[in-house]
Amino acid sequence: MEFMKRHYEVVAVSIFVFFIVLAHCLSTNGYDWMRNTISDLGAQGYGRKAIMQIGFLAFGICLTVGIIANGFSWSSTPIFIYGLCVGLTGIFCTKPFFDYRHYSEMQAALHAALAQIAGVAFTLGIILQLWFTHSTKDKLIHIFFLAAVVILSASFGLSKNYQGIFQRLLYLTSFIWLVRFFRP
Repeated sequence: MEFMKRHYEVVAVSIFVFFIVLAHCLSTNGYDWMRNTISDLGAQGYGRKAIMQIGFLAFGICLTVGIIANGFSWSSTPIFIYGLCVGLTGIFCTKPFFDYRHYSEMQAALHAALAQIAGVAFTLGIILQLWFTHSTKDKLIHIFFLAAVVILSASFGLSKNYQGIFQRLLYLTSFIWLVRFFRP
């Protein structure tokens, strides 16, 4: 239990990556990892969406509980919000990526809004770390990750045919920063 408390970021990311890989390996309905997003693995009407829903929820719970267990502070607030919003995207699913007529537009809109809030909160988390870091080396590291997150986010939004690739690169970048450089 002590490991979980001290390394909650590693546990959260490991669980999330496990569920992403599992959901991808078991994907159906013409899922294409280069084009489709990770959220599509938990889309409304998708027969195997529960796998990715559990992944989103587990990640969010591990991250938020870990932050609370280690002493919630204003400096950890953006990452707490990020974890909460990612977790909630497991409850409110995106629209189907295949032909499926009966789905909730409201749920898809909530999913999209939560994903946007998560992205903004994560970016603010990096900015806070950058702002309060005194080491020049650490500042440069945070600047690098901030630039990478902004560029990958923009690429994700602009490239419809390669959204899956850009989103996975964005997650990879975010996970590296979260595990290695996030200091609440």
